[in-house]
Amino acid sequence: MRDFFQKLDHALQEGAVTLASVVKARGSTPRLAGARMFVADTGPAVGTIGGGMTEGRVLLLARETLNDGRPRLFEADLRGRPGEVRDGICGGTMTLWLTRLTRQNAGDVVSATWAALDSGKKVAICTSLDEAQPVSLEIVGAGHFVETLTPDPHLLVVGAGHIGRCLAKLARQLGFQVSVQDERAEWLESTAFPPDCRLETDLPQAVETVRGWEGGRYAALVTRGFPQDLEALAILGRSGDFDYVGLLGSRKRVQTVLEAHSATSASDFPAGVLHAPVGLEIGAETPDEIAVSIAAEMIGVRRRHQRPLESKL
Repeated sequence: MRDFFQKLDHALQEGAVTLASVVKARGSTPRLAGARMFVADTGPAVGTIGGGMTEGRVLLLARETLNDGRPRLFEADLRGRPGEVRDGICGGTMTLWLTRLTRQNAGDVVSATWAALDSGKKVAICTSLDEAQPVSLEIVGAGHFVETLTPDPHLLVVGAGHIGRCLAKLARQLGFQVSVQDERAEWLESTAFPPDCRLETDLPQAVETVRGWEGGRYAALVTRGFPQDLEALAILGRSGDFDYVGLLGSRKRVQTVLEAHSATSASDFPAGVLHAPVGLEIGAETPDEIAVSIAAEMIGVRRRHQRPLESKL
């Protein structure tokens, strides 16, 4: 979400765009309420409202809105009834709002929104069919869709080795904000990680950074050894603020680490938080494959915590 609003902010500096927002989703749909995409004069659309036939129709309407400035409501029917397949076959319906944004009517709101998300803060945004003020940080107009945007989840990767580097890159591609901690400063070479990745040598400080995040809080322990695992588990257990903690290792190693952790009278993790061994069982062997198995498990946790939104129309 943060990346989307940053790209939207940059696009508005170049000219007008059409913002298409899913404001209602009922039944089986490719995206839930809150999904967005925008279309500018040049280049491909940014974001997606689900692809397929529906997105194709929305793209055409977005171009019309961009040209005439008139906001539009679009009801997408994906029920796929016999002889009446209009927008696809998923099983449900979606309502979308399309509105033209310019630097003058939306620039300040978009900049403030992405800045808040970038700093890990929640922000409420109102999307309205009011042409003069189509997006706002307060409710405007008779018809509106209010959503509290939550920052993308923040992943702390403990361990900057081969797996940690692969996981940091993949998680960033999947929309996670990423911090990497390793006490070995020489392993935290900035070119080995995504450009906006936070790099820390101090573990307590890295944990505190993630604890202050108002989105999901994740940690993956992909360290080089037993002592590092124990230290990380102790600090993370005391914090009590993480939605997901994954511990890398064979079943034997994981069992040994957890037994040693328990013997220290350290805090237990809430049910469902600790994943040990970390990752889905897909037979992963290489660092890249192991990163995929961990990322897939984190996606499952993220989506289970996601709540459907209701439009305030």
